[in-house]
Amino acid sequence: MDAAGGGVGSGSSNDLPWASVFDSAANLRALSAIQAEGFRAASELVDRFVRMASTGIGANGRQAQAVTVPAAEDRADLFGATGLEPFVASWWLLVDQFLNLSSPLREQRPSGEEATMDLAAATASGGVRLELAPPGVATAEMCLRNSQYVDLGNIRLRCGGLLAHDGAQIGADRVRFEPEIVPMPGRSSRGVMVQIELGCGAVPGTYRGMVLADGHPDVWLPVVLVVQVGVP
Repeated sequence: MDAAGGGVGSGSSNDLPWASVFDSAANLRALSAIQAEGFRAASELVDRFVRMASTGIGANGRQAQAVTVPAAEDRADLFGATGLEPFVASWWLLVDQFLNLSSPLREQRPSGEEATMDLAAATASGGVRLELAPPGVATAEMCLRNSQYVDLGNIRLRCGGLLAHDGAQIGADRVRFEPEIVPMPGRSSRGVMVQIELGCGAVPGTYRGMVLADGHPDVWLPVVLVVQVGVP
């Protein structure tokens, strides 16, 4: 084929559609543009952090004490450190203000100990608490644990009647466990659902009882059921 005709066999890289990939001048211009864009974005981010730290964000939405950004000649410490140090200080101030803002929310979170029975150690912690406006079914979860390597076999939980301070009672036949029989191999934990079903005739009040484990007389767990005024 004629090389002067510019055919496919001419061997000129300019004839290829992706020849610009090997153009060093074009690649250098593209790299410079990317670096300039990255520097601009980083500068905007730094300016934003500095403005936020200077304005201050106090707890409960109140204005915090303003932080004045020092001039370049005043930013050096006793050892002459300048440049990044003021920005780092502003950043940590901002983080501290955010932590102070979120700390009241953490304090308001309800804290409750998980209802747990460790059969091997014969210990219990927490308690089962249920609330219900009858008619309906109140449900809560408790945890059975076997902290030793010995297989404890199948465990059946029991709960007697629940009693209120005025003598009102809720029969043991109203309490169910799911599952009814719990296999407890060594080093295991099992979740058990406690369910209490009440009809419309349940008397409002606070009822108390206990959960026992068949074959483990030294461990028990308190149960509290709060019966609210039912739907008429």
